[in-house]
Amino acid sequence: MEEYLAGNRDYWQKGYFAPNVESWVFRMWGQVLQYELPKTKNSKLRMLDFGCGQGAALSFFEKLGFDVFGVDISGGDIEICKKQMPKIEANFKLIDPVPNEDDLWYGGGFDLVTAIQSLYYYSDNDFQKRLASIYNQMNAGGVFYATMIGTDSYYYDYSTPYKDGLRSVSLKTERVTVDNHYINFTKSREHLLERFSMFKKVNVGFYDGIVREDEGRYFHWTYVGKKEE
Repeated sequence: MEEYLAGNRDYWQKGYFAPNVESWVFRMWGQVLQYELPKTKNSKLRMLDFGCGQGAALSFFEKLGFDVFGVDISGGDIEICKKQMPKIEANFKLIDPVPNEDDLWYGGGFDLVTAIQSLYYYSDNDFQKRLASIYNQMNAGGVFYATMIGTDSYYYDYSTPYKDGLRSVSLKTERVTVDNHYINFTKSREHLLERFSMFKKVNVGFYDGIVREDEGRYFHWTYVGKKEE
């Protein structure tokens, strides 16, 4: 396994506390996603959350009527998913951090795939493998939604070049200590569109803010695309 994949896997074993769905999930649903999904009356749409964490987004989409599935590299977070939604605990899976274009989860056939703050932990080469695996598991006409950290994020100011598009992030504040955390930053709107060019673009945006002034901006691009029919 690549050193950076092992490092990021170990980093995320501590889990990520996120009990509620984020605004960039429910607002994107309300303003964009619901208008782009295929219409069906006879069956539930299948939704995959790649990097599902503790399952807040999965819970949100299940309440909307989706048949939901989640995968993550954090064993602790997957266990929390199972405890929070025990009736569908089989729908949450711990996966290998090493991407493979042939990866197949739950038989594929997804109408919606979300990847919220999860894809930018891959090198350029591994990103393409992971994106291909996601694309291959989607139905024609399916919708894809991802968020990607941008160079306007304060993390970028604490980073140095590593290899294959990655930068190594090391920082220490009162709240957080990060050491050799590997991130692939998106440089611009054009860079974002290039990365997701296999999809038909639906919408590009961003979310941004400062929660703690001693840390800085958390700028992320948002991308919504479709797998063409």
